[in-house]
Amino acid sequence: MRTIAANLNLARRQQRITLVLLAERANLSVPTVRRLLNEGAGTLENFLRVVRILGLLQGVEDATDPLNTPIGRARAEQDVPKRVRR
Repeated sequence: MRTIAANLNLARRQQRITLVLLAERANLSVPTVRRLLNEGAGTLENFLRVVRILGLLQGVEDATDPLNTPIGRARAEQDVPKRVRR
């Protein structure tokens, strides 16, 4: 998570977006955004808000698409259950 946080902070600085402006656009407090970018701590919702503001949401969607994995592609044509039970 810290690596991802560091990457987000770098993206913010590359785009010349201040921490205050990012927090304002994401509708979050500055301490919340600072903690997310410096420590990698925070909720998934806040993470996604910041990612969206930085223009990286499509990359997150692509990275979590199961069809982008070898197993996901191999099983794409199989009948996938709606729920997996023990």
